[in-house]
Amino acid sequence: MKKLALLMASLLLLTGCAQSATENSDDKTSVKIYFVADTPRGFKLFSEIRQFSAVDDLNLQVISDLVSGKLAPLDPDYTNLWGGTNTVNSVSITDSVATVDLGEISLNVGAEGEQRAIDQIVWTLTELVPAVTSVAFTINGKTVESFAGHVDTTAQFVRAIDYEVLNPIQISSFNEGVEITAPFTFSGQACTFEANVVWKLLHNDKVINEGFTTATSGCPDRGDWSISFEDLEPGEYTIQALEYSAEDGSLFAEDDKNFTVN
Repeated sequence: MKKLALLMASLLLLTGCAQSATENSDDKTSVKIYFVADTPRGFKLFSEIRQFSAVDDLNLQVISDLVSGKLAPLDPDYTNLWGGTNTVNSVSITDSVATVDLGEISLNVGAEGEQRAIDQIVWTLTELVPAVTSVAFTINGKTVESFAGHVDTTAQFVRAIDYEVLNPIQISSFNEGVEITAPFTFSGQACTFEANVVWKLLHNDKVINEGFTTATSGCPDRGDWSISFEDLEPGEYTIQALEYSAEDGSLFAEDDKNFTVN
Protein backbone atom coordinates (compact mmCIF):
# COMPACT_ATOMS: atom_id res chain seq x y z
CA MET A 1 0.00 0.00 0.00
CA LYS A 2 3.06 2.30 0.24
CA LYS A 3 2.87 3.53 -3.35
CA LEU A 4 -0.78 4.44 -3.05
CA ALA A 5 -0.23 6.05 0.34
CA LEU A 6 2.33 8.41 -1.18
CA LEU A 7 -0.10 9.37 -3.92
CA MET A 8 -2.88 10.02 -1.44
CA ALA A 9 -0.63 12.19 0.68
CA SER A 10 -0.33 14.60 -2.24
CA LEU A 11 -4.12 14.65 -2.60
CA LEU A 12 -4.60 15.42 1.08
CA LEU A 13 -2.42 18.45 0.70
CA LEU A 14 -4.85 19.77 -1.88
CA THR A 15 -7.91 19.19 0.27
CA GLY A 16 -8.53 22.09 3.03
CA CYS A 17 -31.73 7.56 -18.68
CA ALA A 18 -32.61 4.51 -16.48
CA GLN A 19 -30.61 3.66 -13.39
CA SER A 20 -29.12 0.28 -12.48
CA ALA A 21 -29.18 1.44 -8.86
CA THR A 22 -31.97 -0.06 -6.77
CA GLU A 23 -34.55 1.94 -4.87
CA ASN A 24 -34.88 1.24 -1.14
CA SER A 25 -37.99 1.57 0.98
CA ASP A 26 -36.52 4.51 2.91
CA ASP A 27 -36.23 6.61 -0.27
CA LYS A 28 -32.54 5.82 -0.56
CA THR A 29 -30.90 4.54 -3.72
CA SER A 30 -28.13 1.93 -3.65
CA VAL A 31 -25.23 2.77 -5.97
CA LYS A 32 -22.08 0.78 -6.66
CA ILE A 33 -19.07 3.08 -6.28
CA TYR A 34 -15.59 2.11 -7.48
CA PHE A 35 -12.49 2.86 -5.45
CA VAL A 36 -8.82 1.89 -5.83
CA ALA A 37 -6.30 -0.13 -3.82
CA ASP A 38 -2.61 -0.83 -4.26
CA THR A 39 -2.37 -4.62 -4.66
CA PRO A 40 0.30 -7.19 -5.55
CA ARG A 41 -0.96 -6.74 -9.14
CA GLY A 42 -0.80 -2.94 -9.13
CA PHE A 43 -3.65 -0.45 -8.74
CA LYS A 44 -6.98 -2.27 -8.99
CA LEU A 45 -10.64 -1.29 -8.66
CA PHE A 46 -12.84 -2.43 -5.77
CA SER A 47 -16.51 -1.56 -5.29
CA GLU A 48 -18.69 -0.56 -2.36
CA ILE A 49 -22.47 -0.17 -2.28
CA ARG A 50 -23.42 3.28 -1.00
CA GLN A 51 -26.76 4.97 -0.33
CA PHE A 52 -27.96 8.21 -1.95
CA SER A 53 -31.03 10.29 -1.18
CA ALA A 54 -33.43 11.01 -4.00
CA VAL A 55 -32.24 13.93 -6.15
CA ASP A 56 -33.28 15.35 -9.52
CA ASP A 57 -29.97 14.36 -11.17
CA LEU A 58 -28.55 11.27 -9.48
CA ASN A 59 -25.86 10.86 -12.14
CA LEU A 60 -24.47 14.32 -11.43
CA GLN A 61 -24.73 13.84 -7.66
CA VAL A 62 -22.85 10.53 -7.66
CA ILE A 63 -20.04 11.63 -9.96
CA SER A 64 -19.73 15.01 -8.21
CA ASP A 65 -19.41 13.31 -4.82
CA LEU A 66 -16.82 10.93 -6.23
CA VAL A 67 -14.72 13.55 -7.99
CA SER A 68 -14.86 16.07 -5.13
CA GLY A 69 -13.67 13.42 -2.68
CA LYS A 70 -16.86 13.63 -0.64
CA LEU A 71 -17.21 9.89 -1.20
CA ALA A 72 -14.50 8.21 0.85
CA PRO A 73 -14.27 4.40 1.02
CA LEU A 74 -15.40 2.61 4.16
CA ASP A 75 -12.68 0.00 3.74
CA PRO A 76 -9.31 1.41 4.91
CA ASP A 77 -7.53 -0.63 2.22
CA TYR A 78 -9.29 1.35 -0.52
CA THR A 79 -8.90 4.96 -1.50
CA ASN A 80 -10.52 7.56 -3.72
CA LEU A 81 -7.91 9.00 -6.07
CA TRP A 82 -10.07 12.07 -6.64
CA GLY A 83 -10.52 14.95 -4.21
CA GLY A 84 -9.01 18.30 -3.36
CA THR A 85 -10.36 21.05 -5.59
CA ASN A 86 -11.88 18.80 -8.26
CA THR A 87 -15.43 19.65 -9.32
CA VAL A 88 -18.01 18.49 -11.88
CA ASN A 89 -20.10 20.94 -13.91
CA SER A 90 -22.44 18.46 -15.55
CA VAL A 91 -23.05 14.89 -16.65
CA SER A 92 -24.95 14.62 -19.93
CA ILE A 93 -25.96 11.52 -21.87
CA THR A 94 -26.58 11.26 -25.59
CA ASP A 95 -27.48 7.80 -26.85
CA SER A 96 -24.83 5.52 -25.30
CA VAL A 97 -22.23 8.22 -24.60
CA ALA A 98 -21.96 10.10 -21.32
CA THR A 99 -20.02 13.35 -21.23
CA VAL A 100 -18.57 14.41 -17.88
CA ASP A 101 -17.70 18.11 -17.88
CA LEU A 102 -15.22 18.81 -15.11
CA GLY A 103 -14.60 22.21 -13.60
CA GLU A 104 -11.47 22.96 -11.67
CA ILE A 105 -9.25 19.89 -11.63
CA SER A 106 -6.03 18.87 -9.92
CA LEU A 107 -4.97 15.24 -10.27
CA ASN A 108 -1.42 14.41 -9.22
CA VAL A 109 -1.33 10.62 -8.95
CA GLY A 110 1.12 9.38 -11.60
CA ALA A 111 0.42 7.49 -14.81
CA GLU A 112 -1.15 4.36 -13.33
CA GLY A 113 -3.11 6.39 -10.82
CA GLU A 114 -4.42 8.74 -13.52
CA GLN A 115 -5.79 5.82 -15.53
CA ARG A 116 -7.40 4.24 -12.46
CA ALA A 117 -8.94 7.58 -11.44
CA ILE A 118 -10.56 7.74 -14.88
CA ASP A 119 -11.63 4.11 -14.50
CA GLN A 120 -13.33 5.01 -11.20
CA ILE A 121 -15.64 7.39 -13.06
CA VAL A 122 -16.14 5.14 -16.09
CA TRP A 123 -17.01 2.03 -14.08
CA THR A 124 -19.21 3.90 -11.59
CA LEU A 125 -21.15 5.75 -14.29
CA THR A 126 -21.62 2.76 -16.59
CA GLU A 127 -22.84 0.75 -13.59
CA LEU A 128 -25.25 3.51 -12.64
CA VAL A 129 -26.57 3.92 -16.20
CA PRO A 130 -26.34 0.58 -18.08
CA ALA A 131 -27.29 2.26 -21.36
CA VAL A 132 -23.99 4.14 -21.25
CA THR A 133 -21.15 2.26 -22.93
CA SER A 134 -18.54 5.01 -23.20
CA VAL A 135 -17.57 8.18 -21.35
CA ALA A 136 -16.08 11.37 -22.75
CA PHE A 137 -14.46 14.11 -20.67
CA THR A 138 -14.26 17.86 -21.04
CA ILE A 139 -13.04 20.62 -18.75
CA ASN A 140 -15.28 23.68 -18.70
CA GLY A 141 -16.74 22.56 -22.02
CA LYS A 142 -13.43 22.00 -23.79
CA THR A 143 -11.64 18.81 -24.75
CA VAL A 144 -8.18 18.60 -23.16
CA GLU A 145 -5.23 16.38 -24.00
CA SER A 146 -4.74 15.01 -20.50
CA PHE A 147 -5.71 15.54 -16.86
CA ALA A 148 -2.24 14.98 -15.43
CA GLY A 149 0.04 14.54 -18.42
CA HIS A 150 -0.06 10.75 -18.73
CA VAL A 151 -3.38 9.58 -20.21
CA ASP A 152 -4.87 10.86 -23.48
CA THR A 153 -8.30 12.26 -22.61
CA THR A 154 -9.28 13.35 -26.13
CA ALA A 155 -10.90 9.97 -26.84
CA GLN A 156 -13.90 8.29 -25.25
CA PHE A 157 -13.31 5.71 -22.52
CA VAL A 158 -14.97 2.31 -22.23
CA ARG A 159 -14.71 -0.34 -19.56
CA ALA A 160 -11.46 -2.22 -20.01
CA ILE A 161 -11.43 -6.03 -19.76
CA ASP A 162 -12.36 -6.67 -16.15
CA TYR A 163 -9.33 -8.82 -15.29
CA GLU A 164 -7.10 -5.90 -16.31
CA VAL A 165 -8.87 -3.39 -14.05
CA LEU A 166 -10.76 -5.16 -11.26
CA ASN A 167 -9.02 -6.90 -8.39
CA PRO A 168 -9.03 -10.67 -8.97
CA ILE A 169 -10.99 -11.15 -5.72
CA GLN A 170 -13.72 -8.99 -4.22
CA ILE A 171 -15.93 -9.42 -1.15
CA SER A 172 -19.06 -7.58 -2.23
CA SER A 173 -21.98 -8.76 -0.09
CA PHE A 174 -21.07 -6.56 2.90
CA ASN A 175 -19.24 -3.29 3.37
CA GLU A 176 -16.45 -2.85 5.89
CA GLY A 177 -17.60 -2.67 9.53
CA VAL A 178 -21.02 -4.27 9.05
CA GLU A 179 -22.88 -5.61 12.11
CA ILE A 180 -24.62 -8.92 11.43
CA THR A 181 -26.26 -11.85 13.17
CA ALA A 182 -25.49 -15.50 12.42
CA PRO A 183 -26.25 -17.39 10.28
CA PHE A 184 -24.98 -15.36 7.33
CA THR A 185 -23.21 -15.71 3.98
CA PHE A 186 -20.32 -13.74 2.56
CA SER A 187 -20.20 -13.60 -1.23
CA GLY A 188 -18.26 -11.90 -3.95
CA GLN A 189 -16.63 -12.27 -7.33
CA ALA A 190 -13.33 -13.75 -8.46
CA CYS A 191 -11.21 -14.23 -11.55
CA THR A 192 -8.73 -16.82 -10.29
CA PHE A 193 -6.83 -19.90 -11.47
CA GLU A 194 -9.25 -22.81 -11.71
CA ALA A 195 -11.83 -20.60 -9.90
CA ASN A 196 -10.19 -21.26 -6.50
CA VAL A 197 -10.83 -18.85 -3.63
CA VAL A 198 -9.00 -19.42 -0.33
CA TRP A 199 -10.68 -17.97 2.75
CA LYS A 200 -9.66 -17.36 6.34
CA LEU A 201 -11.75 -16.28 9.32
CA LEU A 202 -9.92 -14.34 12.03
CA HIS A 203 -10.96 -13.46 15.58
CA ASN A 204 -8.70 -11.25 17.71
CA ASP A 205 -6.18 -11.36 14.84
CA LYS A 206 -5.94 -15.17 15.03
CA VAL A 207 -7.10 -17.56 12.31
CA ILE A 208 -9.95 -19.64 13.79
CA ASN A 209 -11.21 -21.25 10.59
CA GLU A 210 -10.07 -21.55 7.01
CA GLY A 211 -10.80 -23.37 3.80
CA PHE A 212 -11.47 -22.81 0.13
CA THR A 213 -14.42 -22.43 -2.16
CA THR A 214 -14.90 -22.39 -5.91
CA ALA A 215 -16.27 -19.57 -8.01
CA THR A 216 -18.75 -20.26 -10.78
CA SER A 217 -16.07 -19.45 -13.38
CA GLY A 218 -12.30 -19.37 -13.55
CA CYS A 219 -10.16 -16.70 -15.18
CA PRO A 220 -10.37 -15.14 -17.73
CA ASP A 221 -14.06 -15.13 -16.77
CA ARG A 222 -15.23 -13.60 -13.50
CA GLY A 223 -17.41 -15.85 -11.38
CA ASP A 224 -19.44 -15.67 -8.17
CA TRP A 225 -18.48 -17.39 -4.90
CA SER A 226 -19.89 -17.60 -1.39
CA ILE A 227 -19.03 -18.80 2.14
CA SER A 228 -21.67 -19.47 4.82
CA PHE A 229 -21.33 -19.44 8.59
CA GLU A 230 -24.03 -21.01 10.73
CA ASP A 231 -22.97 -20.02 14.24
CA LEU A 232 -20.38 -17.56 15.54
CA GLU A 233 -20.04 -16.16 19.03
CA PRO A 234 -20.63 -12.40 19.34
CA GLY A 235 -17.49 -10.37 18.74
CA GLU A 236 -15.29 -8.75 16.12
CA TYR A 237 -14.03 -10.77 13.18
CA THR A 238 -12.17 -10.46 9.88
CA ILE A 239 -12.95 -12.46 6.76
CA GLN A 240 -10.22 -12.77 4.14
CA ALA A 241 -10.59 -13.97 0.55
CA LEU A 242 -7.26 -14.79 -1.08
CA GLU A 243 -5.54 -16.19 -4.13
CA TYR A 244 -2.03 -17.62 -4.04
CA SER A 245 0.22 -18.05 -7.04
CA ALA A 246 0.10 -21.57 -8.45
CA GLU A 247 3.69 -21.03 -9.56
CA ASP A 248 5.48 -20.04 -6.35
CA GLY A 249 2.82 -19.80 -3.61
CA SER A 250 3.13 -16.04 -3.20
CA LEU A 251 0.09 -13.93 -2.41
CA PHE A 252 -1.52 -13.03 -5.72
CA ALA A 253 -4.70 -11.21 -4.68
CA GLU A 254 -6.76 -10.52 -1.56
CA ASP A 255 -9.70 -8.67 -0.09
CA ASP A 256 -10.81 -8.59 3.53
CA LYS A 257 -13.60 -7.16 5.63
CA ASN A 258 -13.84 -6.49 9.35
CA PHE A 259 -17.29 -7.21 10.79
CA THR A 260 -19.09 -7.60 14.09
CA VAL A 261 -21.36 -10.49 15.07
CA ASN A 262 -24.14 -9.43 17.42
